[in-house]
Amino acid sequence: FFSAMAAEPYDCIVVGGGVMGTSSAWALAQRGQRVLLLEQFTAGHDRGSSHGDGRIYRTVYSEPEYVALMRRALVLWRKAEVESGEALLHECGALATCKAGDEKLPQVL
Repeated sequence: FFSAMAAEPYDCIVVGGGVMGTSSAWALAQRGQRVLLLEQFTAGHDRGSSHGDGRIYRTVYSEPEYVALMRRALVLWRKAEVESGEALLHECGALATCKAGDEKLPQVL
């Protein structure tokens, strides 16, 4: 790939700067790739599924695969914070409720 804005060609072009596109571009850059990330809106816009401060990070899942993914995600959140110099993930606690006798309760404890 080549861009008139760059002196050198890019290895990868990622279209879409939402959570998935940005994560993909960051992972590629971590692997030494020259990446161009394209987004049609300005940074911090309110048109995507990940805007605002109401997003959630949790490890309470009945599926152990999700718990493992979220534990790995926490490591990556902290790495991104160190590299950016910004606090990106604010842990504040949560309360999960269920009905007495819920069959999934033993799976999440």
